[in-house]
Amino acid sequence: MRFIVHADDCGLTRQISQDIFACLAQGPLNSVSVIMGGSHATESLQQLAAMPHVRVCLHLNILEGRCTAPVSQVRPLVDADGIFRFGLGQMLCNLATGTGPSKKALLSAIRNEFEAQIDAFSSGFSPLRQRGGLHLDGHLHVHTIPALRGIMRDLMREHPPAYVRLPKEPAHLPPLPLAHLLVGCARRTLLAHWSSGFAALLDQAGIAHNNFLCGLVSGGNLTAARAEASLAAIQRQKERAPLVEIMSHPGGGHDASDACVRHSDFYQSSARLTEKTMLLDGSLNAVLARYGSLQTFGETQP
Repeated sequence: MRFIVHADDCGLTRQISQDIFACLAQGPLNSVSVIMGGSHATESLQQLAAMPHVRVCLHLNILEGRCTAPVSQVRPLVDADGIFRFGLGQMLCNLATGTGPSKKALLSAIRNEFEAQIDAFSSGFSPLRQRGGLHLDGHLHVHTIPALRGIMRDLMREHPPAYVRLPKEPAHLPPLPLAHLLVGCARRTLLAHWSSGFAALLDQAGIAHNNFLCGLVSGGNLTAARAEASLAAIQRQKERAPLVEIMSHPGGGHDASDACVRHSDFYQSSARLTEKTMLLDGSLNAVLARYGSLQTFGETQP
């Protein structure tokens, strides 16, 4: 297996970013995604520009923090202050039940916001081309929602990405409390459904993607033991040298509520420290060494 060890949500708040940068300074973390609506996104991109061996991705987002597009262009998504109005459940409900002009307006707002985020990321991250071009993933994997497939198809045609993350993990039972395990298995099943059609879209367009994503069942509660359970399940798929993203969320802290963060409990939970510790104490390194090797990144000459 080839591994990308990745942290989501860089730039959402200063404390989240600081925790992620601490993990980048040591340990296996070698990839981050930046959420453009965050209060620390601009500063994070500037810091990451000086770290040539870190892969930097855009974390497409319509759920957390502030919009990037002008409020007038995304009004169905945000309140008067530009704060995203809907959680994932409400967003899925709106996409499923909306009809006529209201649904058309919502889809248009989502496209406008995604395009604004791509433009802001591309202009704010100066070494984008030298780092291998545009890499995309999504907050709560919104980029793979089936109702948004047409939007993603058009955006990827107009702004061709070099790589897009696929939220696909084999079924397995990591050591989790029962309630968390049941929720995690349901999440994995839903995302497997979303991924099947989205993978076909990426393959048809010739866009690179990972084979598997480790951390969906664990859902923000990843430990070395839970990562190993996922990797063992991936190994049983018997794919040749699969590319596996290890998804983590090590950033958190007391300031998470200062940036209009909807899921403040998530970012202030003890699981953030657990995941940060996993990245720093060598336990994940030991697991990865048993299954494969880290993918390396660097800059090419302009």
